[in-house]
Amino acid sequence: MIAANESQTDWSTPSQKSIDDDRPIKVICIGAGISGMLTAIRFPQKIKNLELVIYDKSDDIGGTWHENRYPGVACDIPAHSYQFTFANNLNWSSFYAAGPEIHRYLKNVARRYDVERYVKLRHLFLGAQWQASDGKWEVEIEDLEKGRKFTDRADIFIKATGILNRWEWPDIPGLRNFKGTLLHSADRKSWETPLDPKGKRIAVIGGGSSGIQIVPQLQPTAARIDHYMKGKTWVSPVGYGSDKSNRGVTDNYKYSADELRMYREKPEEYLRYRREIERIMNAKPEILFKGTEEQKAFFVLNDESMKQKLSKKPHIYESMRPDFSPFCRRLTPGPGFLEALVEDNVDFIGCGIDAVVENGIKANDGRVREVDVIICATGYDTSMENEPPIVGLDGTTLADMWDPDPRAYLSICVPKMPNFFIYFGPNGGAGSGSAIFFLESVTLYLVKLVKKIQREYLKSMVVTEKATGDFVRHVNEYFSKTVFTETCKSWFKRNKENGRVTALWPGASIHTQKALENPRFEDFEYEYLEVLGSNTMAWLGNGTTVAQVSGQDTTAYLVDNDTPPPIVEGIHEWDDDGQGCLPHDLATHLEVDAPEAVVGGV
Repeated sequence: MIAANESQTDWSTPSQKSIDDDRPIKVICIGAGISGMLTAIRFPQKIKNLELVIYDKSDDIGGTWHENRYPGVACDIPAHSYQFTFANNLNWSSFYAAGPEIHRYLKNVARRYDVERYVKLRHLFLGAQWQASDGKWEVEIEDLEKGRKFTDRADIFIKATGILNRWEWPDIPGLRNFKGTLLHSADRKSWETPLDPKGKRIAVIGGGSSGIQIVPQLQPTAARIDHYMKGKTWVSPVGYGSDKSNRGVTDNYKYSADELRMYREKPEEYLRYRREIERIMNAKPEILFKGTEEQKAFFVLNDESMKQKLSKKPHIYESMRPDFSPFCRRLTPGPGFLEALVEDNVDFIGCGIDAVVENGIKANDGRVREVDVIICATGYDTSMENEPPIVGLDGTTLADMWDPDPRAYLSICVPKMPNFFIYFGPNGGAGSGSAIFFLESVTLYLVKLVKKIQREYLKSMVVTEKATGDFVRHVNEYFSKTVFTETCKSWFKRNKENGRVTALWPGASIHTQKALENPRFEDFEYEYLEVLGSNTMAWLGNGTTVAQVSGQDTTAYLVDNDTPPPIVEGIHEWDDDGQGCLPHDLATHLEVDAPEAVVGGV
């Protein structure tokens, strides 16, 4: 859990130490999904004298890709974009990767960077409270293996649990009275014993991503499937980021053995292909704005596709077709879903449910349809409410700050919550572009904040109300022009038909990178540790660096320095006496600040 240096420095006297002999700092992070993994990889790489511990309630890392095991679970973002910039997987089997394949990728990356040395699994987060007296977070944890509760303390507290982590049963009368098999798409325990659909009558409730993925997986062998889908949604023939990069296939393209071999033998081709996908995803998103020609054309494309694929059962098209624009709700490609709906053994029920009875479901149309299995594909609680208590300054809770709706500065920081940072906070989801690159940008931003707290002996760093309010106003103005604010029930708006967009960043992932590159430290208020005394600049130390004191190389600035390209080519002499300078190779390449692998060969 510790990435420490060997210094015996007395950090209680900052003015007597080298400027870069950083004081010890402890970080507690909740969640070992993708955000937690990035914390475990980047923080030790960039922060010296760090103690890091990551708690996760599950029995393995991977977050949602460990938890979700339902049939057909997959990512609807292209696989080559849904990976770290510094860890290319040359072996993605299909354009949209299945959940187990993504989890294997994450596990491989975790092994390569020895992520698990920082992670404590089967540890449940119960709550946290800021201690203003000494500038520490007290974090309550339950060890689920040993059945004991304890308190841990840290200078920095990070919430990396995401927003798709708390599933709930739908509020349907009689649900618990059902005598058959009752499953939830997001309940991992539901799928510990694989469901054999052969010969079974199965009801699937819900028309979000999970329901759309489950139905085509079960349809070929089930005796009958009743799909209950009261809401309306677009099922797009074109997945996010596909275009030409999906080889023109509207289903889920499978890479051939020859293609995979070529990528392994010619990594430059792999990089070209990955950049092609991300270039499409990073294009100026005119399609997301109301009234644009791109949005109008995309509406027609989706409408005609659904009408054609559902022509065998036109009543399904009439029931499903929305009046709102594509992207108002999260767009779902759903390979094979519409095709499954028109099969003879699928009954689409586009009305609500009155109740669940012992042997089936009674719908609003008055019919009772008997089934053997009910699968609730009803998703997660995305309200950002009902979380374990997090208590900041003056007893203010995070729930207090997020009443009536969640808000955060740059999606990361919350007023009255010192030294507290969030991944996937309010407006913390990628509006477009790579979701993982978005999180990488957040991680590097957090590194800069933590290093400032560490270097300058800050007791607390808390964002101002004004800066947060200004960000929220900007977010609201941005989204007012987009299709996200049309009337439709969406988790972008906390599962409401209307209201503030709280799930998405106001721009693309590459916009996020630029926004977070240079922190606006003037947007924060600070309190200093007492060891600085009356001089807040005592952190400058005794005028030395660690390299000078320890005998290390003091010329690192001459290695890999940022050499500006010459304006005039071909000139390699400083003066007329023939004393020349060395020309530099100015070949451009993709530069990625890749962390050094801890475990070689993985």
